[in-house]
Parts: sequence; C-alpha cells; structure tokens
Amino acid sequence: MKAKTLLIAAAALAAGVMHSQAQVYSQNIVGYVNVPLTNSSGYTLISNPLDFDGTGTNNTIYTSVGTNLPAGSIVEAWTGTSFKLSTLSGGVWSSASNVNVQKAVQPGSGFFLYVPTPTNVTFVGNVITGTNTYPVVAGYQVVSFNSPVAGRIEEDLGYQPTIGDVAEVWTGSTFKLHTFNGGVSWSGGGDPTLNVGAALFLNSFSNTNWTKILNVQ
Repeated sequence: MKAKTLLIAAAALAAGVMHSQAQVYSQNIVGYVNVPLTNSSGYTLISNPLDFDGTGTNNTIYTSVGTNLPAGSIVEAWTGTSFKLSTLSGGVWSSASNVNVQKAVQPGSGFFLYVPTPTNVTFVGNVITGTNTYPVVAGYQVVSFNSPVAGRIEEDLGYQPTIGDVAEVWTGSTFKLHTFNGGVSWSGGGDPTLNVGAALFLNSFSNTNWTKILNVQ
C-alpha cells in the first residue's frame, strides 16, 4: 500500500501518552477535523473521521456531529432501502438512538448532513490506527475511510473491488458514478477519491471485506 498522508485540519495532536506510575504505556493520537458544509443544495455526504473513545463503536450523533449546527440541520442515515432522518431542534437531535443513525456516525460509515445555511462541522476524537476490517455487503451502503486520510479508494485506501462494483461520489447536487471493470480499470473518471471527512455510496457486487490500515511511525 502506498504511503498515505494523515490530514487532520488544524490538528491538536497528543502522542505517546505515558502512565508512568502504573508502568503502563499507551500511544494515541487525538485531534479535530473541520469539514466545510458549503454545498448550494445544503446537502453534504460526510463521515466521522475520528473516534470518540478508541473502540470504534461508541460514537453517537452528539459526540460526533454535536449540537453547534444551525437549527433545522438534518442527518440522513441510510437504512439499506431508504433514509432515517434526525433533525436538530433546541439543541436536541430527534431519533438520536435509532440504530441506523448510530451506525451512520461510526468511523467507516457515513451520512448526508443537511444544513440550512453554510457552516462547518467539527469532529473531535481519536485517530483509529492499525489494521481494521469492515464488512462490505452486496448492494448499496455508505462507506468511508475510518481515519482522517484522503486518497483513491483502491490504490491508496486498500479497497479491493469486484468487477461490477459501482462507487457513487456526491458532487453537491448529483452523483458521479465510477464502475470497476477489472484490473485497474474504473470507468467514469478512474479510481474514486475520498477526501478527509467524506463518504460515498458503494453498490458492491458481492459480499467482501475492506481492510483499512493506518500505521503511524
């Protein structure tokens, strides 16, 4: 796998945290990522690139997206056939405990975020490092890289496509389709790129796994 660039916007990093009294040493990287929400449609297909507590599974809409967005902001979580909406009103997200909403805000997944006026969303948390495997099921799902890393999904980020896979990249108003034809060939503009904090729709031809690797030296 080619070298990846770790992009943490205005990162506040803390590495090599040592608990010397207990003779236990741990290393983590924490920081924050600002994702601009400036699409004229109000809709951005984004992902949570940081993890709340290091487990990769305990993020909520409050710990990830937060409540500092304009009232009327909407998270649209893909259920597999439609969208589950969660709306911000009075500092409270509706349907915050819905299983689809909870899944959408975990690193490696993604969701549409609608805002009535242009703003930024700030994600805060831990960078997931090491080797992590995420299931990809046949059919449509929203996927992303599970850490703040940008790159082409096959060449840089480790996705192993199957012939017939279609990656749908949101342009701000419509989807641009990239279809895998085998070898290193993607029609529709080549190997699709994911930016930090972005997600895409993937129509997988078959069940597979996406092994995501980030080693920090």
